[in-house]
Amino acid sequence: MTAAMPSVPAEMAAEPVPEEPVPEEPLPEEPSARRRQARRSRRRPAAWIVLAAAAAVGLIIWGIAALSGIGRAASVEATAYAKGDCFADFDATAASGDRVPCTQAHSAQLVGVEKAADSEAYPGRDALEQRAGQLCKASEVKLPQDISALKQRSAYPSEDGWKSGDRRMDCYIVSTNGNTLTTSFLH
Repeated sequence: MTAAMPSVPAEMAAEPVPEEPVPEEPLPEEPSARRRQARRSRRRPAAWIVLAAAAAVGLIIWGIAALSGIGRAASVEATAYAKGDCFADFDATAASGDRVPCTQAHSAQLVGVEKAADSEAYPGRDALEQRAGQLCKASEVKLPQDISALKQRSAYPSEDGWKSGDRRMDCYIVSTNGNTLTTSFLH
C-alpha cells in the first residue's frame, strides 16, 4: 500500500529551477552614494592643500620671529648698552646683559650715560662714585607713585678699567623684586 502525499495548494507550488544558473547582476549604487564618494575624493586634496598652506604660514611666522628676536632677550655687551635699554635678570657687575623691550618683564633700565674724555686722568674711585651719583640725579625719569621696590644704581670704571680705556658711567633704575617692571622710566 502506498501512502498518498498531501497535495500542495497551487499558489504554493515551487517554481521549476532552471538547469543553468542565472548570473547575478550587481545592484546599481544609489545615486546619492556615488555623489558622496565623489565629493569625498574631491575634498581630500583640498584638505591637504589647506593643511600645507597653514604649515607654510606657521613656518614663515616662526622664521620671522626667530630672525627678528621677537620675544627673546638679546645678550648685549655692557659697552654696547644704550640709554633707555631695559634688562631682564640684571647684574650691574656682569660683562653682558639680557636686553629686552621695556614692555616685557625686566628688572632694570639704563636711564643715564656719561663718558669722560679719553685724555682725562683717573680721578679716583670716590670722585667717580660722586660723578655717577650726580648723573643719576640729573637723569629725567618718570617714576611710579610706589617706588619702594626701586633703587638707583650707578656703574663706573675701576682704575684698571680706566687704564684700559673705559670712561663710561651709567645710571640704572633697578627693581628689588626681580623682573616685575613692564614700562620705561624715560620721558
